[in-house]
Amino acid sequence: MAQNVGFLINSAHKFFLDITPEGTERTYERLAVGFSSFESAMNEETDQTGYLNGGGLKSTTVMGGQVTLSFEGHRYFGDKVQDYIFSKYTKVGPGRETNFKWEDPNGDILEGPCTIAAIEGPGGDAGAKGEISVEIHFNGEPTETTATP
Repeated sequence: MAQNVGFLINSAHKFFLDITPEGTERTYERLAVGFSSFESAMNEETDQTGYLNGGGLKSTTVMGGQVTLSFEGHRYFGDKVQDYIFSKYTKVGPGRETNFKWEDPNGDILEGPCTIAAIEGPGGDAGAKGEISVEIHFNGEPTETTATP
């Protein structure tokens, strides 16, 4: 059920990673098991320019950016998404590219090609779960689908 009122519950976000990008069809699996937090950012590039009518103060224009998401949690062997991500640990270039889908709690969806970046872990204390982190970087402008009420 879509959430349009009240405090946002982060666990209501749904993330999906294509684990067969070379296949004839997309195989989206949910990125959730073992992940306990996420952060999203636009990674904006800005131009700050002073104009003669600004009295010495500048104006900022957003010139570009990239939608990125960072995930943190614990390594869970046997999860299709985590196993796929960690199979890419030593890969570079196209070996890190796939597709990603993010459905927010109100039902809006961002979807498009992405790169799996900054794979870290597992690591941590001897008596703790293996800590991991990974970033998903959308490549170009994702397709945005607005939920219908």
